[in-house]
Amino acid sequence: MTVRFNPLRVQCGSRIESMTEAQLRAFVAVAETGGFRAATTRLHMTQPGVSRAVRALEDELATELLHRRRGRVALTAFGERALARSRALLREAEAMRQERDELTGVATGHVRLGSMPSVSSTILPPLLAALEHRHPALSVTVLEGHDDELVKWVGEGIVEIAVVAGDHDQLVLQPLVTDELLAVLPAAHPLATRQTVRPRDLAAEPFILTRAGCERLVLGALAMQGVTPNVRYEVSEASSILALVGEGLGVFVMPGLAAHRPPREVVLRPLNPRTERRLSLAILASASPSPAVRAFLASAGIGCKANGQQDLSGASLDV
Repeated sequence: MTVRFNPLRVQCGSRIESMTEAQLRAFVAVAETGGFRAATTRLHMTQPGVSRAVRALEDELATELLHRRRGRVALTAFGERALARSRALLREAEAMRQERDELTGVATGHVRLGSMPSVSSTILPPLLAALEHRHPALSVTVLEGHDDELVKWVGEGIVEIAVVAGDHDQLVLQPLVTDELLAVLPAAHPLATRQTVRPRDLAAEPFILTRAGCERLVLGALAMQGVTPNVRYEVSEASSILALVGEGLGVFVMPGLAAHRPPREVVLRPLNPRTERRLSLAILASASPSPAVRAFLASAGIGCKANGQQDLSGASLDV
């Protein structure tokens, strides 16, 4: 299995007769990476080769797909529509190859997985190791983002599977893990001597608010207890927040997975009452999962079923 962190022909009654999978793949890569140079890394092609492929597709369609400006690109109005169609065509081409291989009992293909950094560094490594053992011919690309980005990426087809928190319309969920929210305190803070911390105990403390995507979760959990935090700092990186707390500049509430291996100057305490976020593997409800996606979900679902949770890798996803 290969893990990466970061010819089909269309025949119809119109003049489009020589559109190729390589052209579609080049166009999608340029659109998603924002430029031809970045697309070359993803495609393992030269920049002139990527440029020629996209230009050939534009010639075939007799219209521009991209606005080109000083090394950066932007989609034209038609390019926005063509991007969605191109992704769909590429998914179907890949699914056909996977269906062929599935008949021989071998799971092949590629899965694009959206994940949050806290999951990528804790839950994901053993999950991918199990997948490698069961399906060595599968490859996975992991794209990292925050909660809202991950939901958006699934809806737009940028990823086939994403790790998401909570419930979302239009998504089918396979439970992955329950993550407890923790109070993050300086080791010398008076509250650090307690076994648990009540949200109201944090109300008067200088508060450090995350801007990494889970701020709604944190603020919502505090609001349910009638607490509005005294926000003194807003920071995106978890490591920076832990450093600020370690210096005694404030307190913080964060998911336990994001507080992996905190520095010695920081202590973690459960909230009372206990507060959790539920993380799931999500796919688009309207999509028919490819064999590679089904194999990924089945591999991840083995651990889920051991905990009595739902495995969504089977036919129930064909909605």
